[in-house]
Amino acid sequence: MRYLLAMIISIISASLFCVKACADVSYADLFLARKGYKPVDDAWIEKPAVPHSPNGICIPDNQPYKEWCINTFDHGEQIYEAYREIAFDIDYRAEPPKMDYWQTPVETRQNKKGDCEDSVFLFFSMLSELDIDGDIAWGWVVDKGNAIAFAHVWYQLFDKRGKAYIVEGFSKEWNGIVPEEVITCGEERIPTLLLQHSQVNYMIDKALPKFTESFEDAQFPWGIYLNNTTIIKEIFMKLQDMFTRYHGQMNQLSASAQQLAFSN
Repeated sequence: MRYLLAMIISIISASLFCVKACADVSYADLFLARKGYKPVDDAWIEKPAVPHSPNGICIPDNQPYKEWCINTFDHGEQIYEAYREIAFDIDYRAEPPKMDYWQTPVETRQNKKGDCEDSVFLFFSMLSELDIDGDIAWGWVVDKGNAIAFAHVWYQLFDKRGKAYIVEGFSKEWNGIVPEEVITCGEERIPTLLLQHSQVNYMIDKALPKFTESFEDAQFPWGIYLNNTTIIKEIFMKLQDMFTRYHGQMNQLSASAQQLAFSN
């Protein structure tokens, strides 16, 4: 059982690996192109584009892939739509060195650019109200062939039978929902922190402020499980900041929509 208190797995020091600078490329650039997973053949050579958002942006559709998602996962249609946006409508954007700004889903959708955590938060935001069997994961990805490792954020999803999949954006292909056994053939994923999908909203609204207070008082209750609380504290503080901005932006969008409806 993946309970909240079991989410903290370990803190991995960068010194454990031969880490090379990968800030200007995405996971898709390094790994997904040769390790992706296509559960269905493309139904056409030139994929038709269909409207996806109110601003008229068009991204590809793939009915066989949609049917595969529906047959494989609970809430498969919503998972398909969420994956379609992060894979085709969002471009990878490398951040400047020593800068790690976590965009809200609103900002990522507006900018059409982001990095790994921005893609994950957008994916989660479209599924946040559903009972999805999945986790947001922070950690390291290590290529077994050349020992290149880099910090990464990904979403792990479980199908109707409990089989694990890794969800990756930026691929521009229908190959970014990958069975875990396919991923582990060529790489190792070492999680630093797991947040269960069903607990993220509770974590942000209820638990996170208490954790922040505990950090400030040097009385973090999970300290015996950690060999370095600094990384966890940084993640929690960035989560709190990002979701605070996100809730404010959603309230503004809702108010604007109500004003527009009233004026009409």
